[in-house]
Amino acid sequence: MKIFLFLLFFTAISQSFARTVLVIGDSHSVGPFGWALDENLRADGNHVYTVASCGSIPGWWYSGKQTPCGFYRRDLKGTKFSATKAATPIITELLNDVKPETVILEFGGNYLNLPSDSFVINDIRKIIASIKNSGAKCFWITHPDTRANRSAIPRIGRLIKEAIGESCPVFESYLVTRYPESGGDGTHYWFSTGTPLAKKWAMDAFLDYKKHE
Repeated sequence: MKIFLFLLFFTAISQSFARTVLVIGDSHSVGPFGWALDENLRADGNHVYTVASCGSIPGWWYSGKQTPCGFYRRDLKGTKFSATKAATPIITELLNDVKPETVILEFGGNYLNLPSDSFVINDIRKIIASIKNSGAKCFWITHPDTRANRSAIPRIGRLIKEAIGESCPVFESYLVTRYPESGGDGTHYWFSTGTPLAKKWAMDAFLDYKKHE
């Protein structure tokens, strides 16, 4: 009887500390990085809603632009859905429906070919403002290292940090990842050698997130 009561008490305490976390991202979150990050967060006792749209930048999460290259969703119940083409969800609707305490954003790689610094900064600041206005905290995960466009990565990393400022912690993924010099498409970690690297990246990002809870 005492053991049963202790388990009930422990369960109640654990649930009281559980957070509702919304994870949104681009193609990296459609693939093994996103799957692993989602698993890490759930294993830690959080209520998690993950949704990712390949090719997206934050602006897509206002326009509802359709992804042509991959969509992934895992809802609060753990139900998974994936498709090649799907409309990018509207961030304000997600915030209203999921009611997250924290939003984890994984973006950056699709800025690499954009020449306008001001566009990147404004795009980021808009979504951060929406999250903050909802009452949620935020945690930004930048693009990882890639073999393609590697020279452009530091600039985008700088712009992300400039846009976010002190609004939320930034995990600089490109500092802890290294894309293989052969194999894959040069960008995505969706291949045999890349998948273990994506899982390690997800764990590194998760552990950094834990420091800022």
